[in-house]
Amino acid sequence: MPREAGLYEAAAGSVVEGYLRIKASGGNIPPAWIDRARYSRKRLQKDVARVLKKGKPADIIILRDWETRYRKECFYHGLRALLELDRTGKTRQ
Repeated sequence: MPREAGLYEAAAGSVVEGYLRIKASGGNIPPAWIDRARYSRKRLQKDVARVLKKGKPADIIILRDWETRYRKECFYHGLRALLELDRTGKTRQ
């Protein structure tokens, strides 16, 4: 059964809090979660570029959406790194 999305929100964006929640439940962060977060962020790139070129303050919503997606991607990267450090004492990168 797939895990319900919401770890980022439940951990308030804190990688350490997310790690503690994952460890308590015996869970994992599959690489696909990072891939999906990256894909979600990259889908907005054309809109973000357009907003940046126009410079209209009304389009700030698109930039904030991109920022949230970027933070989620970093959150999952950080969780993955902490889990790897816990398991093997080092990360792949």
